[in-house]
Amino acid sequence: MQAWKTFIAGSAFALVTAVVLAAQPGSDTAVGTWKLDMAKSTFGSATPPKGQTRTYTASPNGLHVVIEEEAADGKKTKTDVTITYDAKPHPVSGNPDYDSAAATRVDPYETKADLIRGGKVIGSLRRVVSQDGKTMTINIKIERANGSTDTALSVYERQ
Repeated sequence: MQAWKTFIAGSAFALVTAVVLAAQPGSDTAVGTWKLDMAKSTFGSATPPKGQTRTYTASPNGLHVVIEEEAADGKKTKTDVTITYDAKPHPVSGNPDYDSAAATRVDPYETKADLIRGGKVIGSLRRVVSQDGKTMTINIKIERANGSTDTALSVYERQ
């Protein structure tokens, strides 16, 4: 009977520890540098970029995300945002399609975000990091600033 009580107490402690660690910004499974895998990604009606790198860094204010992309025409852009998983809009700089994002965490591997332009939700994003931490997929549906609507699946490999 004592062994059973010890097992239950240990299991409860492990569960609480996992939940607490998952809630801490430094333990975000997306933290790191990710490169777009062009062969595994689909871009809807949008022209595929030459390449893209996403860098996620834990910061005291939340998760700092920098997206550096080289478009098919060679133009380089840099999107920058610091998010928390509080479902509140956080300002985004450098992106022509949206000016803020409001994110929530589904579990340690999955997050969802509303993409917002001028106070109106114009898209959604779902990010999933694989259980082994090597692959990240992002599903996005967005009404672009030019009026077109796109859906895309981007697949990234951890660097």
